[in-house]
Amino acid sequence: MIRFNKVSLKYDKDTYAVQDLSLKIEEGEFVFIVGKTGAGKSTLFKLLTRELKPTSGSIKVFKDNIEYISNKNIPYYRRKLGVVFQDFKLLEDRNVYENVAFAQEVIGVNAFKIKKHVIKILNLVGLRNKATKMPYELSGGEKQKVAIARAIINKPKILLADEPTGNLDEMSTNEIIGLLNTINQNGTTVIIITHDMHLVERMNKRVIRLDEGNLVYDDYGLDNQIKNYLKNE
Repeated sequence: MIRFNKVSLKYDKDTYAVQDLSLKIEEGEFVFIVGKTGAGKSTLFKLLTRELKPTSGSIKVFKDNIEYISNKNIPYYRRKLGVVFQDFKLLEDRNVYENVAFAQEVIGVNAFKIKKHVIKILNLVGLRNKATKMPYELSGGEKQKVAIARAIINKPKILLADEPTGNLDEMSTNEIIGLLNTINQNGTTVIIITHDMHLVERMNKRVIRLDEGNLVYDDYGLDNQIKNYLKNE
């Protein structure tokens, strides 16, 4: 489903955001992307969403080399992805129902189907009783659930989540990860960028670790270097 083949992104003559990166993510996987600040996590995220283009190498998503997508077709490519951000990016002047419905309005779904789909998704994320609430009336965890509902209502094959639990307490974090796990079990490929190594350790999913733009670890669970670090915290 996703193929990075010797991908590099060079900021200047001597600085690489990612360098000679090759990896594969198959349909239906649940993957954590981890690494310290500056490791290349955000760059990888932006390459996948086509905010950035690689300096060299190729990125194939849905069998298409996305570096060749024209600017006018980028929005159509992004509609195939579900994207969740740490800061939610909700529409503050719309209630929960309207925020989720917006994702279908922009692609021309009729009002009857939108209502049916939004109710179904709000039930899935546990927010049916919050449909008329405004964003400022919600907790951080509830806002993130709205963001996830909006991201998955169009049934994307890939869900990208950038630090989805970064601003949440432990209870909300557990709820969000449980929800993402359910979404994955329903067939969606889930890719999470996070700095929360305790969360990653507990989940025991596939982990891709970057360091200074290089792939240094790709396996299930954490590598020994990170495990030893967590033990000594």
